[in-house]
Amino acid sequence: MTDLSQNNSTPVDKLKLARQEYQYSYTHIPPIAMVDKLPSNENFSTGWLRLLAKELKVVFINTLIANRGNRGSENVRDDVRLFFLEVLAKGALSFNLGVTARVLQIIPNLLLKGTSKDFSEIDELFFSILKESGLSIFQDSLSRVKSLLYEKRPTGHVSSLNDYQKLFPEMGIPKIADNFSTDEQFAYMRVAGYNPVMIERVNKLGDRFPVTEAQYQEIMGDDSLTAAGEEGRLYLADYGILEGAVNGTFPSQQKYIYAPLALFAIPKNSDNDESSLMRPVAIQCGQNPQDNPIYTPKSDKYAWLFAKTIVQIADANFHEAVTHLGRTHLLVGPFVVATNRQLPDSHPLNILLRPHFEGTLAINDAAQRSLIAPGGGVDKLLASTIDNSRVLAAVGLQSYGFNEAMLPKQLEKRGVYDTQKLPIYPYRDDALLIWNAIHAWVSDYLSIYYKNDDSVQNDTYLQNWAIEAGAYDGGRVPDFGQENGLIQTLDYLIDAITLIIFTASAQHAAVNFPQGDMMTYAPAVPLAGYQPASVLEGKVTQEDYLNLLPPLEQAQEQLNLVYLLGSIYYKTLGDYSDNYFKDTLVKPALQEFRNNLLEAEATIHQRNQNRPNYEYLLPSKIPQSINI
Repeated sequence: MTDLSQNNSTPVDKLKLARQEYQYSYTHIPPIAMVDKLPSNENFSTGWLRLLAKELKVVFINTLIANRGNRGSENVRDDVRLFFLEVLAKGALSFNLGVTARVLQIIPNLLLKGTSKDFSEIDELFFSILKESGLSIFQDSLSRVKSLLYEKRPTGHVSSLNDYQKLFPEMGIPKIADNFSTDEQFAYMRVAGYNPVMIERVNKLGDRFPVTEAQYQEIMGDDSLTAAGEEGRLYLADYGILEGAVNGTFPSQQKYIYAPLALFAIPKNSDNDESSLMRPVAIQCGQNPQDNPIYTPKSDKYAWLFAKTIVQIADANFHEAVTHLGRTHLLVGPFVVATNRQLPDSHPLNILLRPHFEGTLAINDAAQRSLIAPGGGVDKLLASTIDNSRVLAAVGLQSYGFNEAMLPKQLEKRGVYDTQKLPIYPYRDDALLIWNAIHAWVSDYLSIYYKNDDSVQNDTYLQNWAIEAGAYDGGRVPDFGQENGLIQTLDYLIDAITLIIFTASAQHAAVNFPQGDMMTYAPAVPLAGYQPASVLEGKVTQEDYLNLLPPLEQAQEQLNLVYLLGSIYYKTLGDYSDNYFKDTLVKPALQEFRNNLLEAEATIHQRNQNRPNYEYLLPSKIPQSINI
């Protein structure tokens, strides 16, 4: 056994210095614990900035051609050249000497021959700007450039879905545009989409959602609502947490948020993969049945599409504020602070966790200063007011008790663990693979340093870390720790660290990266509604449906934001740097972890031969940490 006390020999004064650097704030997103001021060593790495610069270039060129270009591949380079010359002529760039020098370097190419085929000069320009300004470029450095880029953009509500497709001249139209309106895709997104954590198994519906036997049988044929409930074939997506949210108006139009209920069912006697897929049965667009009629696939075409879209809007708002921001970013953040304040650099737990924290405080800090600040991207795009969105994130986290957040417990709590009752649930199946691999790795690693419960209880650094993470004047992690906020057993420690690493890697990957594939196309997943649900009281027309969707300027803003959020893959789960773990006892455990990840990769590829493709939890596509 490695001598833990020897590993904890870092001078106390180093921790004292860390506690001065890493201080909590409870006012950025009240009352959530976040780092007050970002320590300098938590800034984004050069490698990460280069990845962002590359994807910014993609967004820039696509937006330029959509708004101002000729939309012809042969003319793209000329369009880019002309735009940059206009930017220079109007003095839209104003930076320090370093960035100015970079601009001057590319001017000869712009004047004489345009840019290179891969637009590498633009990569370097964006990288230079990012190095100078960080993510504040989106509010400051590029504001005048952005204004020029957007001044000729398409605006207003569309007359056809084809208008949205014109926003992708260089990116290519997302595949989801082909089938987003089908009932099959709508149901599949509940188990393999960007927010695959909402459905719960229910035995019956009750008065709040009074679907009748007749309505159920009209959709499910020779079946019974009562029997489906008793047999575990009914699943509910309930967005009641959104009830009472205030409709937003920023930047200029009335937006609407909804609190629908959506019922899904597994057909009885399902005997193959296709027949085991969930089917949508009924939607109620608000929590009160007196004010909200029930719609089914047998309703008029546009009424049903309108109702499904309302569910998508609610799902997207819950996803962004709760599932994504609250239950990944804001859950992990306090552990980063507590680890730096309470665990010496040489402590084995600090060593294990550090790679899984890279970039997290930086992206959280950037988010609270710009993305989720008044006037930021969330304020522009989500349905509710920015104050409501921030409250929703806080409530979403505070209601997510740490000890109940373990993946197996979450699946059991929602009644979706049983593969016999719910055969097709790619998120569940693949997430459990990764959870088990991480759990085995954490168990093997920690067992090197802790041989029994006593050794856990006697590690003062560890206990101080645990107390601070859960303390009201510390990390405020809900329901963290065991008796008195301490960690009493090795088993609990293993589970807790597994959850932290899983959340920082796999869970964030599962809810972040589908954004780029599914949410860039606004009709598939609108971030806000632009018609009240009361439109459903009359005959719903195609025009009503199209007016529910985001206007083109909002759709383009949505495209650009979620593309960036879903495109930065920085480092990979299990890919620790060479010789990162100095302790030779760790190497066999690490190799076993990597082998388990390779096996998981192969298993997921095999599964995708027999189900609609789901790749978000392939280990090769899971970053090591939350950094975007």
